Amino acid sequence: MERDEAILLHEPDLMLAVLRVAAARAGTLDACIEHLRELRDCAGVEHRVPEADVRAQLEAITAKLDRASLIEWPVASRFRITARGRQVLADHPSGIDDSVLMRLEQPPAAEKRDEAPSLETPASAASEASAYDAGYEAYGEGLSLADNPHPADARAHLDWQNGWSEARDQQQAHRS
Repeated sequence: MERDEAILLHEPDLMLAVLRVAAARAGTLDACIEHLRELRDCAGVEHRVPEADVRAQLEAITAKLDRASLIEWPVASRFRITARGRQVLADHPSGIDDSVLMRLEQPPAAEKRDEAPSLETPASAASEASAYDAGYEAYGEGLSLADNPHPADARAHLDWQNGWSEARDQQQAHRS
């Protein structure tokens, strides 16, 4: 499956589809696939993606959303949205991606300063979250994207930029 041909089938689109299906009714992978077909039909996308490919992607997405406690599986083949999932969906109606999930897994800032990184969390994950948080806070302090302190070829540069952008987007959403 070509990435350019997968209109409405990228990971943020799939996460949003799973949460929307789960919010409307007890979710199944088949219901998600049908929802995605309807969206692609409405968008005029004629290219059909093999159902097995979409199903495999949805299985990975539901596992991520389950780990983030956004959905739960009361029955093996059906999932439903959790209260946390409803809140995340309300906060991010246009898309959910790994940056959103990563923030959900992080303890509040006050707890994070008091704790040493756990043995289960690699140090690189902690530094990525730190760069994201620093970028988020930098926007609130009035810094611009040009003030990013990390080298442009480092992962932390992108994490900082993503945090800064999320803070800007949230502030603009609250103004609307």
